[in-house]
Amino acid sequence: MINAMIVSSMIIKKIPLWLSKVSKNIIDHMNRDHKKSIISTLYAQHGVKDQNVKMFKLDVNGYYAVSENKYYFLVFEKNCQSLSQYKAELIKHAKKNKNYEFAK
Repeated sequence: MINAMIVSSMIIKKIPLWLSKVSKNIIDHMNRDHKKSIISTLYAQHGVKDQNVKMFKLDVNGYYAVSENKYYFLVFEKNCQSLSQYKAELIKHAKKNKNYEFAK
């Protein structure tokens, strides 16, 4: 069972308006088109291998991913102040963690 306290603390935390406006589109796009980056970043940062991990919620300094009913925060190198900075940090994750990709 998912820890309700963790979920509620993620939901209650305020994010900037610019990020809240684009969150759904970024999450959908990443889960659909850049899943390998999420998988490899989860493995690189937390040592968890899960082909079914999903991006769940965004924050200015990273994002939450859900894997087997557990939530993990995947941290960026810096806080983002704009959509272009957020995109740049996601690209950094993809490049930096490419060596953590694994076969099914």
